[in-house]
Amino acid sequence: MRKSLAVILVSSAVLLSSGAMAQDLDPASDTTRYLFDSALYMAAGLGALLFVFAYGLRDVGFARTQNAPAVCLRTIGLISVTAFAFWIIGYNLIHMIEKGGLLGPFEAWLPDDVDPLSLGYASGVHWFFQMGVAAMPAAIVASALSERIKLWPFLLFTACLAGLAHPIIAAWVWGGGYFADAWRVYDFGGAGPIHVAGGAAALAGAIVVGPRPGRYQTDAIRPAPTTALPLAAFAAGLVVISLLLVFGGLSGSFASVEAAVTLGAILTNSVLAVGGAVLAGIMLTQIVYKRAGLMTAINAAVAGLVAISADPASPALWQAAMIGAVGGVIVTVAPPFLDRFRIDDAGFVVPTHFLCGLWGLIIVPWSNPDAWFPGQLLGAAAIAAFSFVLSLLVWTALKYSIGVRQAPLEEPAMAE
Repeated sequence: MRKSLAVILVSSAVLLSSGAMAQDLDPASDTTRYLFDSALYMAAGLGALLFVFAYGLRDVGFARTQNAPAVCLRTIGLISVTAFAFWIIGYNLIHMIEKGGLLGPFEAWLPDDVDPLSLGYASGVHWFFQMGVAAMPAAIVASALSERIKLWPFLLFTACLAGLAHPIIAAWVWGGGYFADAWRVYDFGGAGPIHVAGGAAALAGAIVVGPRPGRYQTDAIRPAPTTALPLAAFAAGLVVISLLLVFGGLSGSFASVEAAVTLGAILTNSVLAVGGAVLAGIMLTQIVYKRAGLMTAINAAVAGLVAISADPASPALWQAAMIGAVGGVIVTVAPPFLDRFRIDDAGFVVPTHFLCGLWGLIIVPWSNPDAWFPGQLLGAAAIAAFSFVLSLLVWTALKYSIGVRQAPLEEPAMAE
């Protein structure tokens, strides 16, 4: 009895002392914070590039075999064009804007590491991360226009999107611009600058470029043949991982206890949002079509993260699952409506990114008292309208100048 009592007392003392030590953690030094935050931006930048390549891999799985090389070429090309456009003009449009302004200066970015500790991170890794984020909307557009867009018109459009449209929108909500300052628009993870902007640009491109050959030749919609849905499913998993890394970079820090706790909340809410979206999509297709749909599950996995992206830190766990579930419903029911209007979205990015991004922006005040519905509604409408109108003008100019549609490729001969 005495031995048991002694064990209990010792165990209690150890637990109490462990709790005290957890509460008395010393803050990180300036050097430690600098190194950790720089490493965070580097990892998040790699995550953004992983998103671009994973989306390209997903499009290869969705596309026909003879179009796969063109998908790969566009994916590599858009990163190269984005790097130059974001260096020459994009970065300073975001981060040099005056508080409450609409535009930053049209100046090239230059490294600034004269006083690194005051900045808090290496300027180069921050640029690298932001450049990767700027490439993500172009990957979304490439997916929607797969199998029919020429390379050079697409690369010219990418320069406009990554160097102008995305940075201006990002400055409005991330750089302390007009909508963040005057309307308290809250967008933590890029629902507006990445997903709504990319989805609206993709919608404009799909309208101007037109559908894939043979897609709407008769009253019945011709199903699009695919190369390998299992490849697309694997790529969707990489997209989910990449977006989680980007969320980490957008959190801004990983060098304090509070930052680590916030990042933990972001990851758990994001995973539950993905789970809610996938389950909602699978159950809905089972009810409507009497079978679970793999294509729907692939799109729902991404849609869940897009739906939670505006604020993945604030919701309770059940709220995160519900937000993601609505995203799963959106990507299940929206594609037939686009087909009804003969809008051929090859990568299903309009429902996945545009509509789910709008949903994610609008629902933020449900769990975050710092945001308010009028501001979120106005910000979402402004982002969607600006990206759509600017993209429509650029696509139209390209169509009637150098042309945008590639010649149809012949189906490869079957092996004997």
